[in-house]
Amino acid sequence: MPRKAVLLKSLTRGRLRASMNKYNLFNLYKKQRPGFNGQSLYQQKWNSKAETRAYHGEHLRESKWQHIFSPKLQGVAQLDASLQGGNTEETPMMLQTFAVLEKRLDVALFRAMFASSVRQARQYILHKYVSVNGVVMRHPNYELSPGDVFSVRPDKVLEALGKSKPDLKTSYKVDQIQISRWNKFVKESKASPLEVWQRQQAKKQSRGESNLIATNDKERVKKIREFNNKLEARRQLKQQSTTRQSILVDVIDIVRGTKKEITPEVFEGKFGSGLKEKVFQVYQTLGEKHNLLNLPEDENTLEHVTKFITDKEPIEESKQKRTKQLLSEINTKYLEHIREQFEQSKVNEDAKELPYDPSWADSLRRHKNLGSWDEVEEHGEKCLKVNFPWQKGLFGRQDSSKTYFTPWTPRPFLAPFAVLPQHLEISFETCHAVYLRDPVSRPGESEVITPLPVDVHKRAYMWYQRKGQ
Repeated sequence: MPRKAVLLKSLTRGRLRASMNKYNLFNLYKKQRPGFNGQSLYQQKWNSKAETRAYHGEHLRESKWQHIFSPKLQGVAQLDASLQGGNTEETPMMLQTFAVLEKRLDVALFRAMFASSVRQARQYILHKYVSVNGVVMRHPNYELSPGDVFSVRPDKVLEALGKSKPDLKTSYKVDQIQISRWNKFVKESKASPLEVWQRQQAKKQSRGESNLIATNDKERVKKIREFNNKLEARRQLKQQSTTRQSILVDVIDIVRGTKKEITPEVFEGKFGSGLKEKVFQVYQTLGEKHNLLNLPEDENTLEHVTKFITDKEPIEESKQKRTKQLLSEINTKYLEHIREQFEQSKVNEDAKELPYDPSWADSLRRHKNLGSWDEVEEHGEKCLKVNFPWQKGLFGRQDSSKTYFTPWTPRPFLAPFAVLPQHLEISFETCHAVYLRDPVSRPGESEVITPLPVDVHKRAYMWYQRKGQ
């Protein structure tokens, strides 16, 4: 029987455990190097034994550990003359004190990152989730031999290394907040797309993130082609909608929106430098006091323009004829101007960043609000439909049948524990690992992973190395 799990995560005691728990990480962060000043040899050995046993095999009873402890420590060294000289590092043999535990199946599962702790690895073994050489193994203390292949059910590895699955109420609250913020973002983006786009780019730079399209060349080229295809579709649509009437409507809108004196430069932003003089002639032909240029804002401008071009009025016949002639000339050149504009906006496939797209906010849609919590309790989570660009389904419950956060996300603070041993060959794609050999010690390093220094292991070894052994 293993030890009872008592005070394993105590922040007061601050013991280091073979676990990926966040409290264990905090204990590791605040841990100071043990000081032996003022202590008797017995106290030094006792404290070292307590510190090392808290990490190495804490689930084993002391009598069990003393039974499997071996005073013979394994180390290797080259047989040539490369170790001669004063620059050779010392071999940390004392770090091999607990090397015998690395053979155990439960410890090997934890070292291979198939479980978040040795105790969880033990549970997986007892529940028939682990196989050794293709045979289900239900003994956590099984000692692996060199060449043994062990595996774990992939869903259990995802559960061990993934974020915990939130309950339904937590997911509901998170999605309510996300919907509120998303709808606010959509509203602001449609009102001022350039300002929001610049703000998004500034946020990326402040976080130290790159504005690169993609790090992968294949993905980058794919996104650039999608961007260019989108521009091409917009070009065709704009050219198809460009007529003499639409050009005259644009001229009227520019004049009505300009409070300063009307000059050819006023039309340059819309029609380009090559057409600004022609467009200005249209304005001069109509005259500053023409009815079309003084229409109220609530009037349908296109309707009045169509009537002006199609209807023949004797009073304005010459003015109509001259205006239609100018608009026809402008229309031909304006179509070419549109084509050149969009061609210049296209991105070369060697580019690293995409330029600003004025229509980027057009595809954004508000999200429908979720129902009340009472409705959810009555009908279940199936009545909740969540569809964000970054999330399909409830927060953390995209696949409610899974026991872990979906879509799968690594558990927080995983990086400090991602240390793979040299005596294991691991395949995370298949959740298999090969036990290559027993861990050994070499000059300057030991293959036994431990957070404690050599002097602590030395005194722990002295504690277990009794007289007569």
